[in-house]
Amino acid sequence: MAQKELNLELMDEYTDARWKTLYKVAGIAALITAAIIPISIVAYFIWPIYPDDIFTVIQESKLAGLMSLDFLYLFGNIFAIPAFLAFYLSLRRTDESWALLALTLGFIGLVVLIPARPVFEMLALGDQYAAATTDAQRAIIQTAGEAVLATFHGTAFNAHYILGSLSLLITAILMLRSEVYGKASAYVGIATNLVVFGLYVPVVGVYLSLLSVVGYLVWWIMLARKFFQLGRGEV
Repeated sequence: MAQKELNLELMDEYTDARWKTLYKVAGIAALITAAIIPISIVAYFIWPIYPDDIFTVIQESKLAGLMSLDFLYLFGNIFAIPAFLAFYLSLRRTDESWALLALTLGFIGLVVLIPARPVFEMLALGDQYAAATTDAQRAIIQTAGEAVLATFHGTAFNAHYILGSLSLLITAILMLRSEVYGKASAYVGIATNLVVFGLYVPVVGVYLSLLSVVGYLVWWIMLARKFFQLGRGEV
C-alpha cells in the first residue's frame, strides 16, 4: 500500500497536467531530431559541408546549398528546444540548481549556433554572385562570402559545441539520479556526451566525435519514448 501511494505521489509530482502538452511536443521534437541524424549523414556524402565552390553549388541548386551549409544541423538544434524545457521540468526535483544550469547552458548553446551557420546570408550572397556581371563584382562577393564563412567553425560554433554538450552531459547525470528516467537512458546520454569532446583530440578528433552520432540517434529515440509517457501522465 505504501509503495502504491509513493508511485502515485511520484506520478502527480512529475506529470502535472499543465505540462503534458509540452512533453508531447518534446517527444515529437526528439523523434524529428533523431530522424535528422541519418538524413544528415546521407546528405553529407552527397553534399559535403562547406565546399570551396559554395557559390557554384548554390547556383546549381538551392537545396544543395542548404545542405552544404549544414542547414539540417541548425534545424535539428532549433527543434530540440522543447526537449530542453522537458529536461528541466522532469529533472528539477532531482536537483533544481543543476537542472536550471543545464537549461541555461543549453539555450545559450542553441542561440550562439545561429550566427555560426549563416545559411541565408550565404544564399543571398549566392544570388548576388549569380547576378554579378563582372569579375570584379564576383571577386568582391567572393571575399564577402569568405568573411561570412569564417564564422562557420569559429568561436560561436565552438561555444555552441561545448556549452550544448555540457548541458546534455549534466542532464544525463541527473537522469542517473532521477526516478523518471531509466539507467539505460542515463548511461547512453553520459557516454555519448563525453565522446563528443573527442573532437578536440588532435589528429583523430573528428573520427572520435563521429562515434557520438550513433549514441545520439539511440538516445533521442529513448528520450522520445519517455517524453510521450510523461505526456500521457505515466512515469
